[in-house]
Amino acid sequence: MELPASPTAEHLLPASKAKALRLTVLEGLSLRAAAAQLQISPMAVQRAQKKALAALRQKLVGAG
Repeated sequence: MELPASPTAEHLLPASKAKALRLTVLEGLSLRAAAAQLQISPMAVQRAQKKALAALRQKLVGAG
């Protein structure tokens, strides 16, 4: 019997927030570097990152 794959941030979040979180947290890019890659401002990356973390936190608390 095969277990279902664990959901990733990309499955739980809107694409823009998941990308910002992946670049800054998992890949270790600075806000400026992530912003350049996403073609948005560093502040927009920071807001997306904070919203993504809050959404994941809420999903984990709700699932627990």
